[in-house]
Amino acid sequence: MQIAKWEWKKLIHDWKTRILLFAFFIFYGTFSLLYQQQTVNFPEEQMEKQYNDIRQLFNTIPTSDFQGDVGEEVYDHLANLQMLYGLQLYILSQQEGNTITGFEGIFSDYLDYGTQIANSQARLLELDEFAYYDYMVSFLPEKESIQKDVAFYDYMEKHDLDIEWNSFSASNILLQEMHFMLGFSLFLFIALLASDRFTKDQVKNWSITQGIPVPWKKQWHIKTVQLWGVLWVVSLAGLLMSYLISLLIETPGSLWYPVMILLPNGYVSVAIWIYAILAIILGMLLSYFLLLLTVGLSWIFRTIYFTILITLGIYFIPFIWQSLQPLSSLQPSLYLHIEPVLSGALFEETGLRIHFLKAIPLLLILILAVEGAFTLVFDRIQTQTLGLRRRTNP
Repeated sequence: MQIAKWEWKKLIHDWKTRILLFAFFIFYGTFSLLYQQQTVNFPEEQMEKQYNDIRQLFNTIPTSDFQGDVGEEVYDHLANLQMLYGLQLYILSQQEGNTITGFEGIFSDYLDYGTQIANSQARLLELDEFAYYDYMVSFLPEKESIQKDVAFYDYMEKHDLDIEWNSFSASNILLQEMHFMLGFSLFLFIALLASDRFTKDQVKNWSITQGIPVPWKKQWHIKTVQLWGVLWVVSLAGLLMSYLISLLIETPGSLWYPVMILLPNGYVSVAIWIYAILAIILGMLLSYFLLLLTVGLSWIFRTIYFTILITLGIYFIPFIWQSLQPLSSLQPSLYLHIEPVLSGALFEETGLRIHFLKAIPLLLILILAVEGAFTLVFDRIQTQTLGLRRRTNP
C-alpha cells in the first residue's frame, strides 16, 4: 500500500507526465474542432456520385443490348436505380430526414427507396447472361455490401431513425474520434507515457529505489495499473469533452445510429454507443498489454528511445499481413488494430473469420504471454531487501 502511494506521488509530481497528460487531454478534447477542418464527403455528395455512376452505366450500354428477356430486365432495373438514386438525392438535399414535409404523397420513404435499390442491385448481380455483365458489375457493390445495406435499412426502420445528412454531426464525430483514439494515437500515448517508468528510477533515484523491499514484479504491476488508469481517465474525459463541444456547434445526430460490425453469424448493425463500448473494451485490453510490455522494457533498457521505438513498431506488425497471407484467424498480431477487426475489414481482406469475439481471448493471451515472460525475468533478479546503504568515499 505504501509503495503504491509513493508511486502515485512520483507520477503526479513528474512534470513530463503532467505535460503529456494535459497535451493529450486537450488534443482529444478539441478533436471535434480539428475534425471539422477536414475535407469529408457528405452523404449527399456520395449519393450524387452513385447517381452519376448509374446514369453513366445506363447511357453507355448500347440500346440494342437491352433486347430480349434478360436485356429488358436489366434495362428496367437500371432505370429503376437511376430514379431511386435521384429520389434519395433530393430527400438528402432537403435535410429533413427520411421524408419531405408536405410531399409525402409524392415522395415515399428514404429507407424504402434504399431497400428497393438493394433488391435491384442483388438481382442485377444474378443476370450473368447479359452481354455487358462484367462492365455492369464494375459499377455495382458486391453481394456482402448489399447485405450490409439491407441490414442498415432494416435497423433504421426498426428504430425509427432518420438518415444522417451531416458528416459533422456530434454522433459521427464521436465515432471518428473513437477510431482515431484507438489507432496509432493509442500506441504513441503509451510509448511516450510509459517508456521511462523504470529508467527514471534507475538513473535519477538509484540510491532510493535500490533499497526498496518490494519485488520487481510488484513494482512493475503497480506502475502499469497506475498508468493504465490515468491513460483512460484522460482519454475518456477528452472524448466526452469533444462530444459536448460537438453538441454545442453541430447537429446532435443520434447515438442509436447504426454501425456495422462483424460477428460469427455475419454482419450486424449496432448503435454507436454499443459500438463505442465494444471498442473501449478492446482498447482497454490492448492498452494494458502495451503498458505491461513498455513498462517492462523500460526496466530492461535504460535508453527510452529504444523502448519507444519498440512500442511504436508493434503498431506496424499487422501491416505485414497485407503482403503475406496469415496462417490462421487465431494469430494475436491480427488484432492489434481494433477498427478493422470490428468493422470486418480484416475479414474481407484476408478471408479469415476475424471478429470481436475472437479478439477478447486473443488479447488476454497476449497479456498472459507478457506476464509469463517478465515473471521469468524478474524471478531471476533477487528482491532488494537490504535497505539503504550510505555511499562511502574510496
